[in-house]
Amino acid sequence: MLEDNYSRSDENQEGVANMEAMGEIILTPEGYELKKKKLEEYRKILYEELPKKLKMAKEHGAELRENKEYLDIKREQDYYEAEVRRLEELLEKAVILDESQISTKTVGLGSRVVLKDLKTNKTETYELVNPAEADPEQNKISTESPVGKALMGQRKGSEIHVETPRGIIRYKILGIER
Repeated sequence: MLEDNYSRSDENQEGVANMEAMGEIILTPEGYELKKKKLEEYRKILYEELPKKLKMAKEHGAELRENKEYLDIKREQDYYEAEVRRLEELLEKAVILDESQISTKTVGLGSRVVLKDLKTNKTETYELVNPAEADPEQNKISTESPVGKALMGQRKGSEIHVETPRGIIRYKILGIER
């Protein structure tokens, strides 16, 4: 019975890897909602706020190519157009991670991992996420980051060594949660 749980966990992680290989972007439910909210915010700026600013800048007269305010707003508009396209594409390809696919036996996408820094004895909890939703300030680290790569596939009790710009950091995995 215990071996069945291990194999099911491994199969789920392989399924996640296959989905990403097919061009789908796997996001946590929270990450998906945050991206949707950001898209709505950027659309409002792009389609409501910036047109008003552009109209006002045009009314200030002068040749448009010499109107610094107008040119700055156009650059801002270009930025938001690119971000809206990027977020639309990301959400189009997104697959929401099913919590039942998250193993508590081995570290994988969506796992919350309790780590102990073996040098400082400091304990931290990190969530492994797709690079598209990484946010180090919220302890959401990318599976592609040095720590994320070192954690993938590891089990509770494992020690990992991570090469960082500050040098090699050694961690012990104290727990794996959903």
